[in-house]
Amino acid sequence: MSEGYTENREYNNKNTSKKDIIIAAGIQLDCSYNKKNIPDRAESYLKQAFEHYPDIDLVILPEQFYKPSETSDMLSEKEVRDWLKSLARKYHVNVVGGSFACRSEQDCICKDGNSSKDSRHDAQSNSVVSANKNTNINPFNICYVMDREGRIVGSYKKIHLFDAFNIKESDEFSPGDSLGIFDLDIGRIGVWICYDSRFPEVARALSRSGADLFCVPAAFYKPHSEQWEILLKAASVMNVTPLIAVNQIGDLPDGRGFFGRSMAIDAKGVITAGISDKEGYFVGEIDKAYTRSCREANPELRNRRIDLYRNWL
Repeated sequence: MSEGYTENREYNNKNTSKKDIIIAAGIQLDCSYNKKNIPDRAESYLKQAFEHYPDIDLVILPEQFYKPSETSDMLSEKEVRDWLKSLARKYHVNVVGGSFACRSEQDCICKDGNSSKDSRHDAQSNSVVSANKNTNINPFNICYVMDREGRIVGSYKKIHLFDAFNIKESDEFSPGDSLGIFDLDIGRIGVWICYDSRFPEVARALSRSGADLFCVPAAFYKPHSEQWEILLKAASVMNVTPLIAVNQIGDLPDGRGFFGRSMAIDAKGVITAGISDKEGYFVGEIDKAYTRSCREANPELRNRRIDLYRNWL
């Protein structure tokens, strides 16, 4: 998409009821170069999306879209959080803020006014479990969720670190220990990050917690684009739940890279919107009435045989 749209105005999306059609935008970013201007590029695409689709309800960014730093030319962790909150307020839109590194337990805000240090998970209040105190020096890979007023309603720390395919994410990050389930005016959303997609227990737990929609920020490496699509479709089909996944695009100096292919998937596992292998945005609709009809036709959660599974697992 072009970055030519530069009009500076406040957007006022007044459509804030729990409606049946959720309009969601994914911002697919190349985070491999000029990291300083990533927030500007992201907002440029968001402006374009709102220019064409003024009733957007939800915006999702990729995993590790920014690397906070205390140096003068980069944003700090707090400044990245504040930027995400400002986007939510300016465009009056709910934001799933991709993810970035949060370096200390006290700096990882679970909800406005609360650090992760003293919170417990409650699906109704959107706070986050932190049963174990983080004593490691490594940061968390954290996703913040903001409502339309720019309030942090919760945060999710990536549970499954990518220790696979000759990469060891646990050398750089500490794992989280809680579900990402959050109540917004569009309904209840469940969040996981990238490698969590390979563990179906996460999607099932979010489904059992009442998620209307799954949101998946990711930095999914080449060459596994076919696995990316299979995993996401499987999560939707097995839980009869729509999903929006936003990946990075671009090549890294070490030869690795990301293939993009961000997408929206309906409750039957059908891709309904997306973007291929370029930086930009896509907009898709999530039809909650259609999801309900799919769940009535195929009540998978009710048909489970937990009495048997307990003996096998």
